[in-house]
Amino acid sequence: MSETATDIEPERAPRGESWLYAWGGANVAIGVASLLVPLYVVQLGGDAVALGVLWFATSMAMAPSSLAVGLLTDRFGHQRTIVLVGFVGVAVAFAALPLLGSVAAVVIADAVLWLFVAAVTPVLTTLVLADAPQHRWNGRIARLNKYQGYGWTGGLVLGSVWTLIVGEYLIPIETQRALLWLCTGIVVVCTVAAARSLPSEPGTRGLRGRLRGRPSRRAVRSVFSPLLPGRVVSLARSSSPRDLLSGLSRSLLLYFAAVSVFFAGFSVFSAPLPDFLTKAGFGDDAVFALYVVSSLASAVFYVGAGELADRYDLRRLQSGALGLRAAVFPVIAAVGYAVQASTLPGLLAVACLFALVGLSWAIIAVTANSLVARYASPNNRGAALGLYTALSSAAGGVGGLFGGWLAATYDYVPTFAAAAVLVVGGAAVVLALDYFEGGPTN
Repeated sequence: MSETATDIEPERAPRGESWLYAWGGANVAIGVASLLVPLYVVQLGGDAVALGVLWFATSMAMAPSSLAVGLLTDRFGHQRTIVLVGFVGVAVAFAALPLLGSVAAVVIADAVLWLFVAAVTPVLTTLVLADAPQHRWNGRIARLNKYQGYGWTGGLVLGSVWTLIVGEYLIPIETQRALLWLCTGIVVVCTVAAARSLPSEPGTRGLRGRLRGRPSRRAVRSVFSPLLPGRVVSLARSSSPRDLLSGLSRSLLLYFAAVSVFFAGFSVFSAPLPDFLTKAGFGDDAVFALYVVSSLASAVFYVGAGELADRYDLRRLQSGALGLRAAVFPVIAAVGYAVQASTLPGLLAVACLFALVGLSWAIIAVTANSLVARYASPNNRGAALGLYTALSSAAGGVGGLFGGWLAATYDYVPTFAAAAVLVVGGAAVVLALDYFEGGPTN
C-alpha cells in the first residue's frame, strides 16, 4: 500500500529570522558536546557503565524540560525571554564542564546542558511557525532542521579537526577541556546574536494569540532535535495530558510498543559506543570523524528517504531500515576489533558501516512521524506525537543503562548483538501492523 506525498515548498528565510543563524551556531557547540562529553567521561576513568548512566541522565532530563517549558509558553508567552535563558543555561553548563574532575559531576552538568537544550527547541519551533500559513509549516520546520542539522554536523567536524591538530600539543584530557572552553565561547557569541535578533515580545501571551484559531494547532508543538544514532530526533508535546491517554488506536498502541523496543536497542548500541571505539584503538579525532560520517549520511539522505517514503509502504520501508541497522551493529564490533584502527583502511572500513547507520536512521526518522500521524486520529495527532517522543526518550534512557551494563559484563560483540535482537524485534512488530488495524481503544 503506497503513501500519498505531501509536497514541501522551498522556504526562503522570512524577514526577522536572522536568529536562526544564532541557533545554528549554538548547535555547533551542542554537536561537539554530544560526542565530546562521553569521551571526556572515558578520559576521567569512566567505563561503559558510566556512559550508560550518562546516556540515561541526559535522556531523562530532556523530555520533562521541554514539556514544562511548553506549558509555560502556551500559558504566558515570553518566548524571547525563555530562549535567552536557555542559551545562557547552555553556556553556563559548558563553562562548568572543563572545571569538573569527577564522572558524577560531569554526568550532572551534561544533564543540565541537555535540559536547557530541550527547553529551547520547542519555543524556537513556535517562533519559526509564527505568522506562516499552515501549508508552509513543513517548509519552515524543514528550514529549522537544516540550521540545526548542519550546525550539529559542523560541530562534529570541529571536534575532529580540533583533536587532530591541538591534540599534537596537549594531552587528551587537556585537549578536550580546551575544546569545551571554545564551545563556551561559541554559545556566548550566539547568545548575544540571539538577543539582538530574536523578535520582541508582543505581549505577555506572546505568540499564542497569533497562532490561535489555526487548523491543526498541535502541529505547532513539533520539536525536532538532531541527535546522534539512537537518540531522540524529534520531540512533540500536547497541551493536555489527557490527550496522551485517549483516542489511541490498537495499531498505534502496537506501534508505540515497537518504538519502545527498537529505541531501546538503538541505545544499547549507542551509549557504550565511544568506549568501544576508544578501546578498539581509535583516537578522539578518528571517533569524531566516524560520527561525522554517520551524521552527514543522515543529512544528505533525508530527501531521498522522503522520496522513498512517498513511493513505498511505510511499514516495509521502516522495517527494512531497522533490519539494516540491526545487521550493522554487531558487524561494527567485529570489524572494529579486527582492523588496525590506526591505519586508513581500517578507519575507512568502520566508516562505511557508520554510513549505513546514518542512512538507516534517515529512513527511520522520516517514516516514524508519518506512521504515528497515520495511526492517530486527526484531532489527536499532537498528543500521539508527544507520547511517541516520551516513549522513545524513556526507552532510550533504559536502553543506555542496559547497554552499559552488558558491555561492562560481557564485552561488546554480545552487547551489540543484543541491540540487534531488540531492533529486529521492533521491526517485526512494525511489519505486522497491518494485521492489527483497529479503531480507538477508548
